[in-house]
Amino acid sequence: MNGWRGERCSGQLVISTDGGDAAISVSCTPLSKGDKEIPATVRMVRYVQAANTHTADIIGNETQCNNPAGIQRAVWYEVNVPRDAEPGVYQGTVTAEAPGCEPASQPIVIQVEQASLPEPKDWKIHLDLWQYPYSVARWHDVEPWSEEHFALLRPLMKRLAEAGQKCITCTLLDEAWNAQTYDWYPSMVRWVRGKDGVMRYDYSVLDKWIHFMHDEIGIREQISCYSMLPWHLRIQYYDEETGQTARLSATPGKPEFEALWAPFLQDFHRHMQEKGWAEKTSIAIDERPDYMVREAMRLVQENAPSFRIASAVDKPSELTKEVDNISPVITHAGTALGDILRQRKAAGKITTFYVCLHPRVPNTFTTSSPAESEWLGFFAAANHLDGFLRWAYNAWNRNPMQCTDFGSWPTGDCFLVYPGNRSSIRFERLRDGIEEYEKITLLRARSGESPQAAAAIELMNSRLAAIFTVERSTAMQHAQDIAQARSIVAETLRALPSQNP
Repeated sequence: MNGWRGERCSGQLVISTDGGDAAISVSCTPLSKGDKEIPATVRMVRYVQAANTHTADIIGNETQCNNPAGIQRAVWYEVNVPRDAEPGVYQGTVTAEAPGCEPASQPIVIQVEQASLPEPKDWKIHLDLWQYPYSVARWHDVEPWSEEHFALLRPLMKRLAEAGQKCITCTLLDEAWNAQTYDWYPSMVRWVRGKDGVMRYDYSVLDKWIHFMHDEIGIREQISCYSMLPWHLRIQYYDEETGQTARLSATPGKPEFEALWAPFLQDFHRHMQEKGWAEKTSIAIDERPDYMVREAMRLVQENAPSFRIASAVDKPSELTKEVDNISPVITHAGTALGDILRQRKAAGKITTFYVCLHPRVPNTFTTSSPAESEWLGFFAAANHLDGFLRWAYNAWNRNPMQCTDFGSWPTGDCFLVYPGNRSSIRFERLRDGIEEYEKITLLRARSGESPQAAAAIELMNSRLAAIFTVERSTAMQHAQDIAQARSIVAETLRALPSQNP
């Protein structure tokens, strides 16, 4: 395999025992080139139930397991190439052992290129995987927003940041998505109606979460606040007069909508300005009709002018194309390309795409081909989109370590990682696609260096655009597409006068 400096190179090996049940252990050597070494790790992949099948997906922390005879066991091999690594060919070995058996070894060879990837915090992709912090508190049985909770969140969210994440998922009210997940997702803002009839807002939980994600984890580009347009169109508040929790409904276009949201936006805008976060704040909207979006946009512009609008949509319309950050589902991503995309880029607007329960292919379900996850990053790059959105990074079900099914969602739709800061094959392959996105972005930035560079980049662009289309996305040739695209990127790098972007 080939790797840029700063790239994570990884892959699967498969081992099995034929003579009977065995306690298998795996180990690896560093990769070496003369006296130069690059550390490597190898870990067992755990199986999980997914739609009545057992699928290898959880990348555990274990290096040994009891394996039944005749059962293939997946092993995950990973090398994080240092940014100061000397280019050249590095070699190492993965070894599997079991009592009474001869050890089995597999050589690993990586060609380290001269080119370098920057640190993930400097990656250009606009990655937006929605976070569910309450799932972590419930699974580990700790008090939400306690020191124990943040200690558990820290490695999980750092893993997300190291994949290029740009957005912090926040809630302005209870269950913005109308209880679509196993865990209740309450508001990070407490709404309180005083005895004087005036609504007041407590931002203490929201501030804790944003400070943690922004200042400590380093996710700093966008604060996505869900939502003025929740699926149930109501807010829950505490009424000091009655001492009870109550609800208010507010439909866009009716007087009560503005009466509810205009005062909140003014107060919230003031608060976020004081915190220094106003310019990063987006009122986030999830698949709402145009007349609702229009009302929300108007109120935001009138009452919180520093805020932006971010919207996931099935298919962009003339109105939703105007929003600051738009994300159509992949099957309608073509409606945001071409002249529209160029106009949006010129205006400084962000255009991404998403997958969720739809389409079935390509996707990141537990039962999806792992290549589909990586294909998504190439699709974004080939079509000059700014990035990728998905609705659930860690919305865990009751017991994600046993089964990835939940409700009517396709298996694995709700989460990409597992408790205990365990990654998955599909998340790592998604990250591989993101790294390829960054490579392509860096290569494109060199097109002005010379006529030779411009010709090489133009050829790369045309070849990638022919492969990664909406029409071809369901062709079930994702592994072949990725292999071809990786070759195209490597050929382009070598065609440039100097290989280091």
